[in-house]
This record gives sequence, structure tokens and C-alpha cells, in this order.
Amino acid sequence: MNNNSEPYRQPECRRLQLTSDRSHTLFSTKAGQTYHSAEGAIMESLHVYVSPAFAHFRDKPQLDVLEIGFGTGLNALLTMLEAEKTNRTVYYETLEPDPVPESVYTRLNYPDVLGTGREAFLTLHRSADDQQIALSSFRFVKRQIRIEAYRTGRLFDVVYYDAFSPDAQPELWTREIFEHVSRLLRPSGILLTYSAKGTVKQALREAGFEVLRLPGAGSKHHMLKAIRKRENIER
Repeated sequence: MNNNSEPYRQPECRRLQLTSDRSHTLFSTKAGQTYHSAEGAIMESLHVYVSPAFAHFRDKPQLDVLEIGFGTGLNALLTMLEAEKTNRTVYYETLEPDPVPESVYTRLNYPDVLGTGREAFLTLHRSADDQQIALSSFRFVKRQIRIEAYRTGRLFDVVYYDAFSPDAQPELWTREIFEHVSRLLRPSGILLTYSAKGTVKQALREAGFEVLRLPGAGSKHHMLKAIRKRENIER
């Protein structure tokens, strides 16, 4: 992804860790970071992505969601459960160039903590790349591709931007990447991310987004909601 150097040369290792809300996260030796907040993986996913997305579009019966970074599959599972709870139809597409192996994702405890969703969670992980599956009103496609190479004729309402941090993957937090993401959003569509770093806010604004700073998850001060302006980059 990095034009200047090839990232992540060492062999990957993902170590299971328990977070404060009893849900698992993974530590990636490639990124040198965990996939979720140590204060609670489920807590963070709901706070940063799922709850803001459904609240922003509370009167919309169908949501089209694009996730950058499928990772553990937690965001997808929680979005599916929220769609069922609120009687929404959701089309969910997720990009993950470096999937978590079966030997790891089968040990993740999200369905146990939530008390539901075990078979659906495994189905999401085991579904074939580029093939749409339907779980009730939740339609799901995962693609093993990097965001900069991704092209589609579909427009989305929401982007969950859940890459590793700008320190670990600076090439994914640039103006150019956000311009590309903007073209995938409907006018007034939103991008949600846990990172509120100054360089991220600047890159989003330069890419034509209106950037709002919201309270972060747990002890994290802020997160970002970026709204695609109607007058910004044309497709």
C-alpha cells in the first residue's frame, strides 16, 4: 500500500487478548497494535461505528455500508444484529486484504458475550470472497482487496473506516485515499472512524469532507464523523 516502502514484511502473528468488556481483541505483530480498544472491543465497535450509523440514518429503511478492514468481523456481526433489532435492510460490503485465519476467528468470543450470533458470525467469516450471502435482511459481501484498488458502481451511505492507526498504516490515511472513499459515498453520506488525529482531520477536509469531532469510545477523547459534501468530488 505504501508507495515508498513495502509494509509488513515479518510473518504475521495474531494473539488473542481479553478487553475490559470481556470481549476479545487480537494483537497484530505486523501492525504492532490491537484490532480494538483494550477498554472493550464490543463497546468500541458500537460506539464508533454501529450506533452512529443507525442514528444518523434513523429514518432510512435500508442502509448500504462499506467497511474498510473486516478484521475480526465484529463490526459486521453487530451491524447485522442492529439491523434485525431495528427492522432495517442492510447491504454490507467489507474489504480485507489480510484475512484472519480460521484457527483464530473460531476462538473469538463475541457471540458468547452477546448471547447470540454464533452461526452467523462463522458464516460471515467462511463466506467465499466476492459472493453475496443473505442472512435474513442482512446482505453481505467480503472482498480480499485493498481500498485503493477497489472499484464499484455502487454508492454507500456509510463507510466504517477501521484500518490500523495512522502510525501503523500512514498510507491509508491520506487525502488521496479519502478522495477515493468520497467517490464511493452518496452525497451527504458519512465516514466514521475512531481516529481523531490532526493529520486525519486535515486529510479528510482536503478531500472535501465536513469533519465533526465526536466523543470517543471509553477514555478516548474524540472520534470523527466526516460528511461528504454535495459539491465535492464528482464521480
